[in-house]
Amino acid sequence: MPLTSFPNLATLRLTLNQLTLQDRDELFAIFSDPRVIEHYDVERFKDPDEAVKLVEYFDARFDSDTGIRWAIRENHSGQFVGTCGFTHWNQYDHSAVIGYELSPMFWGKGYAREAIHQICQFIFDENFHFYVHRIEALILPSNLPSQTLVKKLGFKLEGTLKEKCYWNGDFHDMQMYGLIRGNLTLSE
Repeated sequence: MPLTSFPNLATLRLTLNQLTLQDRDELFAIFSDPRVIEHYDVERFKDPDEAVKLVEYFDARFDSDTGIRWAIRENHSGQFVGTCGFTHWNQYDHSAVIGYELSPMFWGKGYAREAIHQICQFIFDENFHFYVHRIEALILPSNLPSQTLVKKLGFKLEGTLKEKCYWNGDFHDMQMYGLIRGNLTLSE
């Protein structure tokens, strides 16, 4: 049975809840920042309306039970940190594809690891509405911090997908990382 209400999650330092249109300015700031987009398979945002469309896209994924995206917020300040979630999932092969991005002002604080660990626990839980056996992460070979992050959570490099994605007028290789249920860790 699909999720009927948006699940709010919490960690020691973070709250994970539903993105809203009130997050559009922060989303626009993240997706228009060249430091973020350098390692991301999207075009850089040039118009704040693109952030509105992104919130609507994530809402549609949730409503159609094909994915979910959380806003990441600091507990002590309520400040918007970024987003994380499952871009899509497949109930037939029991898998999900993870995605995340944080504002550069929050890089290096361990927030991504904390948030991603929490959402992986959530989707691997026996009470999730379908059995998930595998989570995949597609990462540009040049994105070393993201590779380090997923390895700390137990993801294993499975190979390179040659010219997998196309954006900014070029094809890009992507490294495939996989996490099998039961292998989630939280190492420093």
